[in-house]
Amino acid sequence: MIYSPLDIPPIPNKQHIIDQFTGDESIAWWREETLLGEKTPGVPFDGPRAWTEKSKKYPQLVEWIKQYFPFEYFVYVRIARSKSDVWPHVDANYTVAPRPHHMTMAQWLIDDIKINEPCGYRFIVSGSRTNLYMCKNYDPDYKDESVLDQPKTYCTIPNETDSFVINHQEQPHGVDVDEKFDHNRIIGFVMGKVDVARHRQLLEKSFSKYQQFTVENV
Repeated sequence: MIYSPLDIPPIPNKQHIIDQFTGDESIAWWREETLLGEKTPGVPFDGPRAWTEKSKKYPQLVEWIKQYFPFEYFVYVRIARSKSDVWPHVDANYTVAPRPHHMTMAQWLIDDIKINEPCGYRFIVSGSRTNLYMCKNYDPDYKDESVLDQPKTYCTIPNETDSFVINHQEQPHGVDVDEKFDHNRIIGFVMGKVDVARHRQLLEKSFSKYQQFTVENV
């Protein structure tokens, strides 16, 4: 499985998040705010990180994440608005970062994520629920525009939930931004050490409930 909506209650008070979001960090395709786990060059994610000052703007969101997302602890949480179409990519983590915006992570945690994929936990605050896609190819140098024209399998986030999970370390994926409707599309990203039992239980329950929206492969 490479994509599935999650059987988690919707985010409380989403309008508050939209109103408070400033997106004053600009990274690659995103304007974002880091809520947990400040990115520090040369310091890999290797254990629990603290919630940031910015997270205090979103107390209900923080409590919702802590209650429903199946992690032993979190190493990185952010919310972000895409500035443009997001090219096909993988959210790989590295012990040595190939580019400045890439995060570094201890090898044991990279391995743990791969073993337990899909565990790229995400949530949507606002914007289109049908323009995330999975595909076969990507260009790690982001120069080959032909990857934009390949077949794409679009994913649907049903209205009953705001949460979904993807295979994010090795599965290419991207976003086709609809400029008319997605000027305020805000997505959340949650990363950490999964609680394997809770993680698997949630995947099984979610697959059973949202099987019609699940993507097995491309």
